[in-house]
Amino acid sequence: MAGIVLLAVGVVAGYAVAGTNFVLDDWFTLRNAHFDGAWGAAGDTQRVARPGAWITYALVFGAIGRHPLPVLLLQGAVTLATAVAFFALLRRLVRESLAGLATALWLILPNHTSLEVWASAANIALSVLLLVAGCLVLTSVRLGTWRLVVVAALFAGSVLSYEATLPVAATAAVALPWIVARRIRWDAVVAAAIGLGASAVWIVAHWNPAKDVSDEVVDLSQILGAHLGWGIAPEGVVADALLLAGLLGTAVALGRLVLPSWRPAAGSEEWIVLAGVVVVVLGTLPFAFYLYAPLGAGDRFNAVSSLGGALIWAGLLGLVWRAHRGLAAAGLVVLAGAALVARVERVMVWHKAGSDAVAILDGVHATIPDPDGTIVIGPHPIQEDNVAAFLDQSNINAAVQLEYDDPGVRGGLSFSPEQFDQVPVHLRFDIRDVSELRDEERPASG
Repeated sequence: MAGIVLLAVGVVAGYAVAGTNFVLDDWFTLRNAHFDGAWGAAGDTQRVARPGAWITYALVFGAIGRHPLPVLLLQGAVTLATAVAFFALLRRLVRESLAGLATALWLILPNHTSLEVWASAANIALSVLLLVAGCLVLTSVRLGTWRLVVVAALFAGSVLSYEATLPVAATAAVALPWIVARRIRWDAVVAAAIGLGASAVWIVAHWNPAKDVSDEVVDLSQILGAHLGWGIAPEGVVADALLLAGLLGTAVALGRLVLPSWRPAAGSEEWIVLAGVVVVVLGTLPFAFYLYAPLGAGDRFNAVSSLGGALIWAGLLGLVWRAHRGLAAAGLVVLAGAALVARVERVMVWHKAGSDAVAILDGVHATIPDPDGTIVIGPHPIQEDNVAAFLDQSNINAAVQLEYDDPGVRGGLSFSPEQFDQVPVHLRFDIRDVSELRDEERPASG
């Protein structure tokens, strides 16, 4: 347990040492809290669509406000609590070493960084914590009435904070009591159904119209790289090798569970790989019609499925350990080393984006002290690894209103040099003069 705590503290320390600040949608919510009060931070639509986010944003952007370090520490506390709950859950299902390995990998693998550092994803991090806590209660030997009430409340709070946890919660209500007691606990199913059903009805009845859902299933092929390749390692040979090893290893582990001749020799390692695959699939399912590129600010796509990815890798390393301990140790070194390199890179991207936001606002205020029209920054947004200081009109409009302490000020983004050149010189600001982010675009596939 001490190692888990140290790793969680290390995750927070990395961001704290580099320095973080607010980016992207943070500015919209900060503006709301500043002018409308803490309970207005989420905005009317988000407040109704996700009541859990409404409460979370009131604390993060309202009570704490424009102070990035306390927000980071709060998110770090949620990360730590999630890791402790995840370890406690797994320890009831598999041996302690395997549970510790899976939890440590979840902390190290950098495919859910937005939950760790982006203030706007605080509700998502809380949602995952409530999900894992609910699953932990479900594994109690004595699952009495009060524990079932707690399960229903935790799952409802999770879904009403971020609805992507619903498929895993629903499956856990059936699977976890069966794993522990070798029978379906219908009282647990009913309790979870009440909490999740009420939450689902609320979400459908109060759907956020800003969510532009596709009419067709989107391309979900990126989930493989997000959990087994470029999502957890710097892109290149190592990421490609990890992806190949992960896919082959998963195929072998599942084959050992399916093929009658191999099944008797299968152990907890194979089963934890299967559990990981199930969590990845169920965690991805809510995004089937609404895809984020799972990198940077978009890696909230992996909020739930990252738990499954950690389970897969822990199971595969355990499987190799049974056959050849030296090879397993080498594999762990490669995986952890690649993940740490990628983590440092992504910490610095978040740092640079936050620094860019401050520098841009300082530069705008210094060069345009008394705007007589819409302030435009450009010539286009600068985005690196799917992270930017500002990326749409609501971001910059809210940010300049906050900067000037005036809700009447207007800000806008240019998306091309031609568009930027049409703006009067005294109302435009060239962000290339202050940006630390690389002025390049990275393919969504990573």
